[in-house]
Amino acid sequence: MEMQLGIKRNNDQASFMLAALREIRSGDRKRISEDGEEDEDARPIIGPLMGPAVKDDNNEARTPPDFSPPDVLEFIGFETDLPVGFLRLRWALLHTTSSFLKDAFYADIMKYGNIDIGQWSANENEIGLPKPPDGIDEGSFLNATLEYSYLMPKSAFVKANTCYATFEIIHYDNCCLVIKEKTLTPEVPYGNTFVAWTQYSIVNTGKNTCRMVCSVEAEFPNGQPMVARQIKSGMRSGCAEKFVSLGETICRYADAFP
Repeated sequence: MEMQLGIKRNNDQASFMLAALREIRSGDRKRISEDGEEDEDARPIIGPLMGPAVKDDNNEARTPPDFSPPDVLEFIGFETDLPVGFLRLRWALLHTTSSFLKDAFYADIMKYGNIDIGQWSANENEIGLPKPPDGIDEGSFLNATLEYSYLMPKSAFVKANTCYATFEIIHYDNCCLVIKEKTLTPEVPYGNTFVAWTQYSIVNTGKNTCRMVCSVEAEFPNGQPMVARQIKSGMRSGCAEKFVSLGETICRYADAFP
């Protein structure tokens, strides 16, 4: 009975967070717009892509008193609590056997094409596991990188273009995960003048919950072009939409497979 009540509470929390994230994402617009926008409630769940629940996620968070996560980037685009265990989410985002990001988010939600995801530069089979094998130090996961590329669909202002991204693990332990992402978009206007940096900071808050803070920053390696302000503005709004969509996707799958 206690386990059933726990599952019920998690389902209620996931449903509440999902509704809240949809409110943020869509504002006051109708579920199905006049131009035929897809109904969020009708969007199918591909499968249990977040993996099974992890027993240790039921525990209280054990955050060291002196813990301080790495600084965020220049602009915080999204910050939210998530109704999913930290270790389970870490596996879904990082482990080599997980297809959550590729299938549930990049392909299904963001509509990316030609998705090509490489391998971690170190500890490929261990990064993301709820518990590392004996003899493996999680400290060795720091600064590991993973490269991937995808075709960004065309928009009203930019044609379809290929993006090249690199994940880097900045912080990794059982209380916090920080992933920094570098994205290059050489095919868009002024694409060779800037680098898009995004960062995902996820803190274990215990009892099958965690907190995610997403931030973004523009870098101009050779100095700012005249359109730097417009580039920053577009980057912030585009990344904020992506961050909210990621949070929404996590909640949908946590709701469907508690």
